[in-house]
Amino acid sequence: MLLSLRKWMHSLWRRLMFASNLFDFVTPLIRYYYALPCRSKAALRIESIRDVSPLYEAFSEEDDEQGNPIFLYSSFGFISDDFTAYFGRSKLRKYDLSSKDIMESLKLLPDGDVYPEAPWNITTSTIPMNGNVPMNGNVPMNGNVFLKGPKLHTVFIGTGLLPKLILQEVQILELLQHNPHPNIIRYHGCLIRRGRIVSIVLDRHPMTLEQRLKDGMRSLDVETCMSKITSAVSHIHTLKLAHNDLTPMNIMVDEHDTPFIIDFGSCQPFGCELITAGTPGWIDEDFTHSAQDHDEFALGKLRAWLETQGQDSMRK
Repeated sequence: MLLSLRKWMHSLWRRLMFASNLFDFVTPLIRYYYALPCRSKAALRIESIRDVSPLYEAFSEEDDEQGNPIFLYSSFGFISDDFTAYFGRSKLRKYDLSSKDIMESLKLLPDGDVYPEAPWNITTSTIPMNGNVPMNGNVPMNGNVFLKGPKLHTVFIGTGLLPKLILQEVQILELLQHNPHPNIIRYHGCLIRRGRIVSIVLDRHPMTLEQRLKDGMRSLDVETCMSKITSAVSHIHTLKLAHNDLTPMNIMVDEHDTPFIIDFGSCQPFGCELITAGTPGWIDEDFTHSAQDHDEFALGKLRAWLETQGQDSMRK
């Protein structure tokens, strides 16, 4: 029997011996029950592919005789209300998947393969939580905050890298919390379940910079936007860090077009080896180590994109 469980049972027995009433005995049992991860797939609320995230399709590097990519499989993740993680793969195309197909394909992922143990000195979120928080991947909790969950992608499953990715990002956000900048996303701390970091709690904003340019409802002040983004990146560099993944998808904007840099999963000190790095189309070349040059190249590309896309969106 696990030592931690033996200690808990011993503590429970002592409570039973000295409990003055039934409430004193039952309360710890109820708390222990709700702290346990959900192990039954029958209890999962999955009605369609809209309930799983992320949802990917994998294709062969070779094409068929007609020159079309060869489909290999669909993969998908699911996180239950109590933050138990599942992952599945299917030979069906994603839009052919039924809820039954998804349920039959999902396999339970051990907590240790998904979530890192919570260090004693990290910030714990003080956002009110009423019972279980419905979550599936990255989910808006309410009008003000957003829960960022693990990347349940096939390349990470079974590698032991998922907990490391989460912990690295938390450590960077903790540093930025003590060295804030108005154009870096505000971090509220971590959500802890079963002694592990199951989610990062961040400010929520209405849209990404990419979405803002696509809406075409009004012009964007490119100079002001770029000035604020550049200031935030320079601030990151003063801390001897590089973001390494600056794209319009990793910048949020509010209703006043104020930009906020997000997604610090690839942010590391200069020279450090990276687990994830860059987004195709937004990097000069593939890289494996953190460097200031990556951000400087991305800033130039971002400005060119803003100037071009901004003009195109207003013509529509």
